[in-house]
Amino acid sequence: MLNPDALSQYLEQKSDGHLAKKRGKQLQPFRGLRGTPPADIVHLLANLWKHERPQLPRDMEALHDLFVSAHEDGLVAIGIVAALLPDAPADALDLADRWTILVDDVETADSLGWLVLGPGLLASGEPFADTLLEHTKSIHCDHVRRMAVMACMAALPVPIEGPAAAALRERTGEKRTAFVTEPLPDAFLPVVDGFLRDSSSLVQKAIARVLRSWATLDPDAAEAYIDAVSGGVSKKLRQEVTRGATKGRRQQEAMARYANMADPDDLDDPDGLR
Repeated sequence: MLNPDALSQYLEQKSDGHLAKKRGKQLQPFRGLRGTPPADIVHLLANLWKHERPQLPRDMEALHDLFVSAHEDGLVAIGIVAALLPDAPADALDLADRWTILVDDVETADSLGWLVLGPGLLASGEPFADTLLEHTKSIHCDHVRRMAVMACMAALPVPIEGPAAAALRERTGEKRTAFVTEPLPDAFLPVVDGFLRDSSSLVQKAIARVLRSWATLDPDAAEAYIDAVSGGVSKKLRQEVTRGATKGRRQQEAMARYANMADPDDLDDPDGLR
């Protein structure tokens, strides 16, 4: 059985008052901030997966107790659920629903959305866009709306990020772990449409992240989407998409050059100078 008190004790022992004060200028979660370095969160999650292997639904209450203890404890809880999600997506979504009302910082919003809510909806077969668009009604909580948008990252073949991703990377054995192999615009674009005019800068930054990531993978499609938006988009958002598209085309060109170098006719002229 998972012991949330022991995990919280470890996180407190590794806490750093100076780091807590520094991070407290950016994050002010109601659950409190210990100041545990991200490296220690990664270490804890990797070891939990290697040696303890929590289970769902058995450890759901223990995970909830861990989540509500403090900010870093919540990241550990999210990380464990993310790694267990492929085996029990419905249970993972149940926990995500319980935790949503407690989301009040960017790091928790991004981790819960990208690592649990998004992949949980994809894996369970529940309506992806319709479920996430329900959070447009969370008019008094910018972080919850940001969580819904960041869930769209699960529908892009982008490697997961952040300390909470450590257990899932341990499970897959891959440093670059993503939930899909190809972009799923039919899933995430309705969500982007629904939040596109959101007045919160936190939500707008999440939209920019999703569209910039998509543009890196499919420059033409992302730019066509931006050009077709009724009423246009902000200059800043267009710049983000353009930045992603430029990076994507540069990567495509590099791959094309590499492929040409592998052509037997070019092996004696790798720079194509003939």
